[in-house]
Amino acid sequence: MTVYAFYLFDRQGNCLCYREWSRPKLMKDATQDQKNTFGLLFALKNFCQKLSPTQPGGIVKNYSTDVYSLHYFESLTGLRFVLLTSRGSGDLSGVLRDIYLNVYVDTVIRNPLYVPGKSIQSQLFLSKLDSSIKALACFQDNESRK
Repeated sequence: MTVYAFYLFDRQGNCLCYREWSRPKLMKDATQDQKNTFGLLFALKNFCQKLSPTQPGGIVKNYSTDVYSLHYFESLTGLRFVLLTSRGSGDLSGVLRDIYLNVYVDTVIRNPLYVPGKSIQSQLFLSKLDSSIKALACFQDNESRK
């Protein structure tokens, strides 16, 4: 299994962080790719809420196509954490929750120099994010095949 990419969006759909590890198809326009990804998440969330037989509506944690899986975690403040992997990696929404609690909060929220809504440039955040992703079994499976 392979980890392709990570996105972090604010509640307005601005991409605060994008990281790529092993994405075979390179995007020609990263900004358009980010807008499409956020639009998909927005539409999926609304769709699930409208179809849900109970209130509040269902929460999207992940979905799979025949090629990839998308894993999703949304914080109470509206931050959206997204991880693209190959199929068969299981539900990684809990991993995204841990990245929010143990990486984002510790290195971004507690950083007095960070301006909310701006792109995350913190090398500490990026380093801890890389470490968290590379510790996943699905990432290690990909590394052992090289």
